[in-house]
Amino acid sequence: MSFSSKLHIPLAAALLAGAGAVAACGSGGSGGPAPSAAPSWAKALGAGVTVTSGNASPGDGSPGGSLLGALASAKAGDFAKFCSYIPPSQQAGCNSTLSGVPAASLKTEMPTYKNVVVTYTAIDGNEALVGVTGTICDPNQTPSCISNSDPAAFFDSGKPFPTLWSESIANSSSYTPVPMTKVNGKWYVYQGSN
Repeated sequence: MSFSSKLHIPLAAALLAGAGAVAACGSGGSGGPAPSAAPSWAKALGAGVTVTSGNASPGDGSPGGSLLGALASAKAGDFAKFCSYIPPSQQAGCNSTLSGVPAASLKTEMPTYKNVVVTYTAIDGNEALVGVTGTICDPNQTPSCISNSDPAAFFDSGKPFPTLWSESIANSSSYTPVPMTKVNGKWYVYQGSN
């Protein structure tokens, strides 16, 4: 089993008929909802949950920035940088698994993306859910590409954060926000407990 099949990046809501091929996926985009007052659905997430909106940049220290950094390093085939976005307790295994893979093979095994924009992020302590629009493709999952065009998808369901967290971890075949975890003050793509 390849490492990328273990990477939990469940990012799609509605499957688009034309999104199916990994080769169709490419570079990211920018944009997202304009920063404003909390959306009407934010209160349903629960007390203490913070909702942010707007742009994120790879490596900016935010949960969305960490997700975008992971995707950018995957696109570049930079396994060492990619592994730095996995929680520290799992980085040695990531590096060990990916270090022996030829660069050309690595690029075909890693997730790719097209027009990915961070829309909303819900943060509850050391856990965050990052919503995006765009398409993320993983050649090791079925379906291989999953897309979302609704900035508030999943968040506006009226469910509390713990329920959405559990659902996003359990589902990788339809759109859910990407779960992120904070370890020693830094955000990582959640990979489950080891």
